[in-house]
Amino acid sequence: MNISKALKNSYNLLSGISKTYKLDTEVLLAHVLKKKNRLDLFLNTKEELNKEERKKFIDFVNQRISKKPVSKIINRKSFWNFDLDISKKVLIPRPETEVLIEMVTKEINKKKNLNFLDIGCGSGCISISLLEYYKKSFGTGIDISKDAILNTKTNLINYSLTNRIKLLRKNIFIYKTDKKFDLIISNPPYIKLSDYINLDLGIKKYEPKEALIGDNKEGLKFYKEIIKKFRNNIKLNGYLAFEIGDNQFMQINKLLISNGFIVISKYKLINNQIRCLLAKKVKNYTLQ
Repeated sequence: MNISKALKNSYNLLSGISKTYKLDTEVLLAHVLKKKNRLDLFLNTKEELNKEERKKFIDFVNQRISKKPVSKIINRKSFWNFDLDISKKVLIPRPETEVLIEMVTKEINKKKNLNFLDIGCGSGCISISLLEYYKKSFGTGIDISKDAILNTKTNLINYSLTNRIKLLRKNIFIYKTDKKFDLIISNPPYIKLSDYINLDLGIKKYEPKEALIGDNKEGLKFYKEIIKKFRNNIKLNGYLAFEIGDNQFMQINKLLISNGFIVISKYKLINNQIRCLLAKKVKNYTLQ
């Protein structure tokens, strides 16, 4: 079986499974054949797959048929300027989180000695992006998940960034610190339990439930905790960056205003839902 036939056969198998069946097939085959990118497949369509490659590719396609996300099959995900390991039980980094990083980099000068806190570091995608962009930065990454801490550490090692960040396995509802940060950034669990039930099977089966569900009601539990607990850990004129869920902006915005922040930037999806926001601390919070 050559590359051309392998692609054609798998397109047919996956066409009813995934809207991106061509992309899925090409990414999987390129990974099996250790090609630099998908274009290399089309430059070598007559190249034959050996027995081991055929077996591995068929296994990958069958995993995709069972709704396993491509990124979880190959344990890799492109994010920002990185090729990240996601072999542990962590969320797959998504494009909206790249937008969150872009919002921060547009607002905060690249030369700043940025001291940041990444709450719920997961795969490490946010911390790694900030450490790479802000060459003089130092970060703290926390997560309750052992897998998340290990996965973040793996990616930090791969990009030689371990010397500028401290990783802590902590429960956000218990963790306290006296440190002051220029930026606190988080993509916390924000899905309501009732909405989780309707998520795609591939998400529910292969991504950690605890990293997705905010609470049983509005999905706002983590935002309330982060804003109220850490409001005084952000320097005056410092920033708070969030990825948020559908129909949550109004309540989060009110909470931010009442705690000394104003939203200076937000990102809307095509359905007009606000998914990312960047807020600036304009006054220190004091008890009334």
